[in-house]
This record gives sequence, structure tokens and C-alpha cells, in this order.
Amino acid sequence: MNNLAKALVMTIQYLGVERNDENYTEDDDLKIIEETAALLQDSTNEEKALLVKTAKELGLENWANQIGIE
Repeated sequence: MNNLAKALVMTIQYLGVERNDENYTEDDDLKIIEETAALLQDSTNEEKALLVKTAKELGLENWANQIGIE
């Protein structure tokens, strides 16, 4: 669960920061998405299964494939 927790905290922290276009770019957004995906890709098989199940419950059928965990 360590990678899931890291990914969640990192993403929420990034999204919660007050930012403007001068300091944060689309490249910064992409970097966070890539870092989050990398953490999730390194999750245990049990964690990945839970992520896949949750994504599908939310109607995101291809999400796991898109971030490289399926």
C-alpha cells in the first residue's frame, strides 16, 4: 500500500497547491501524471488488482491499460 499512498498524497498535494500559469505549465501537470503512474506501476499485484477493480467500478474500463498496470 506504500506506493498507493505515495501516489495519492503526491497527486493531491500537487492539485491542492495554489498555482498560476507563470509557475506551473502543462509540462508540470504531465510530469506529475507520469510520476504517479510510475508509482502505481511499481505497486504489488494485489494493489494493482484493487486499482483495476476500482477503475472499472467507476466506469473507467481502459484506465489501467492507459497507465500501464494491466
